[in-house]
Amino acid sequence: MFRAIFICFAFISTLTYAKENPWDAYAHLPIVEQPQISPNGEMIATVYNTDDGPTVSITKFPSIELNILARMKKKRDRIDFIRWSGDKYVIVSTSYPEYSYGQFLRISRLYAFDVTTGEHKVLTTKRFSESRFYKYQSFRLVSSLKHETDYALVSTYDENDSAYSVFRVNLGDSQFEKIQRNKDGISSWYADNKGVVRLGIAVEEKDDKFTASVWYRAKKEDELEKIHTHTWGEDNTFSIEALTTDGTKAYVMSDRELGREALWLYDIASGEFESLVYSHESYDLSNTIRNSEGDLIGVGYYDDFYQTFYFSEKDAQQEQAVGNLFKDKQVTIASRNRDHNRLLAYVVSDSSTPVYYYFDLKTKKGGVWLSQYPYLASKEFSSVQNYNFKASDGMDVSGYYTQPKGAKQPPLIVMPHGGPNARDYKYFNKELQYLVSLGYGVLQVNFRGSAGFGSQFETAGYYQWGKRMQQDVYDAMDWAIDSGLAKKGNACIYGSSYGGYVALTAAAQEPYRFKCIISASGVSDLETFVEDESRQGSYLGNIVDMTDSNAVKALADVSVINMVDKIKAPVLLIHGDNDTRVDYRQSSIFYSKAKNHVDVKYVEIKDGTHFFDDLESQKILFSEVSSFLQKNL
Repeated sequence: MFRAIFICFAFISTLTYAKENPWDAYAHLPIVEQPQISPNGEMIATVYNTDDGPTVSITKFPSIELNILARMKKKRDRIDFIRWSGDKYVIVSTSYPEYSYGQFLRISRLYAFDVTTGEHKVLTTKRFSESRFYKYQSFRLVSSLKHETDYALVSTYDENDSAYSVFRVNLGDSQFEKIQRNKDGISSWYADNKGVVRLGIAVEEKDDKFTASVWYRAKKEDELEKIHTHTWGEDNTFSIEALTTDGTKAYVMSDRELGREALWLYDIASGEFESLVYSHESYDLSNTIRNSEGDLIGVGYYDDFYQTFYFSEKDAQQEQAVGNLFKDKQVTIASRNRDHNRLLAYVVSDSSTPVYYYFDLKTKKGGVWLSQYPYLASKEFSSVQNYNFKASDGMDVSGYYTQPKGAKQPPLIVMPHGGPNARDYKYFNKELQYLVSLGYGVLQVNFRGSAGFGSQFETAGYYQWGKRMQQDVYDAMDWAIDSGLAKKGNACIYGSSYGGYVALTAAAQEPYRFKCIISASGVSDLETFVEDESRQGSYLGNIVDMTDSNAVKALADVSVINMVDKIKAPVLLIHGDNDTRVDYRQSSIFYSKAKNHVDVKYVEIKDGTHFFDDLESQKILFSEVSSFLQKNL
């Protein structure tokens, strides 16, 4: 039976927190994520986050009476994506952390939900589920089969092939039929829109270099042939995003010729790029856009916010028309049905929380569907300001500064982003706005090595952990002080993931620059980190040349675990013990070494992930950061 939850936002928006902590409202996860309208426009499937964990839920368009189909395991399961297969099934990909041979791995599972009955199936079969290695086995969606919506193509590791093979899976009874053997070590598979497996990518490691080979068949009955090979980090980037309708060409994201990620049409058989589909003059493309049935319909990129380019003028005009209704906001169509007459629009700005709006063009009705953060609805937020400056070596660097309303030279929090091949945006950021609400100015830096600004800017950060990337952060802080936004000697640095590495490294490199240091999910021992990552088969070309043993050893010089005696400021470490990105021992071992020499506190969150993506973890994070800043800044 469905369980119906009616979310009363009028009530939530008037809640007060006089008897609670100031961070409680900010700690909540988004109420809904990834809403998708069914192809016929009748239903909406979404991730609905509850205090008891994430759920897969549906509702009739545009009702907010959410019917829970399944509740994921709290503090364990993450819902990675949801996708309609026709109007009857919703395919859901989830993942969970698993510890194996000294490493945390993230294992993927697929589910099929029948929205007409509420029943669901784990997409597996007895041969796999009874294997003693089943808990380590991932399942990946290859295609949702637009023309056979009761089936999907799934790839998973098959001991008979010692590799990932492809199966045609019945979504109703989870019956598996192998349709593609794997004798070539292929890890990623692609099918055309008729469900013919046309192409595969095999990644091989040799002499600490990773090469990706493209295997292709022109016809269904042909054998796969290797037609193209490129080396990660040496050749131009090459990421296959989709196949054309006839399967003879591929849409490829590459930085070739332009020095920026752009979308190209690639002739598979000849191994030649045929034409440029779309590029932006300043920014890398970040992703492709698909409709509710999986068809490629456009591309996206980021300036300060997410921008779209649709192949169809009709799609572009529709999004523009919706955007014109919200002059001071950023608007993206999050989902639409097959006939383009029912839409969900994502509306947000730098200083307003994200809200989903619905539009029914048949009935000419529309309005608010759901707010992502209803607990913050009554609060006012500060606007985020752009800045640009030249780093000490002349490199152009940009970022954002957010200041409490009415404040002049408030205490400064420098907040380097993670990645490092990621970037900061101008979008509403609940953690940033919380810090600003406490009276702090927040400085974000898109240092070299950040993604989105072209290949030259990103590769300028290669091999620069603790060096030029680090210096850009110091230079940004100096710019803020010279610009009169902050006072010298009145700042803390707070980073997560790679940003946590930046914060800890700053503690040793610039011991008197910051009054306090906060590292969440951060790296303290870079040499151990790359060795651990290397064992997982990850590409590490942006950190160090793994073929150069001296360079690997030299990482000790930019690892704060070897510089504990230089740290003067108090340090707060926060790490989840289920972190599959950065091993929590990067924090715990550093704490053990530093605790007798440094004012350091270590908070280990039980079952916490790299992103602290549950309510309890968020509350601990906000609580610890709040009290630490109150004490030290």
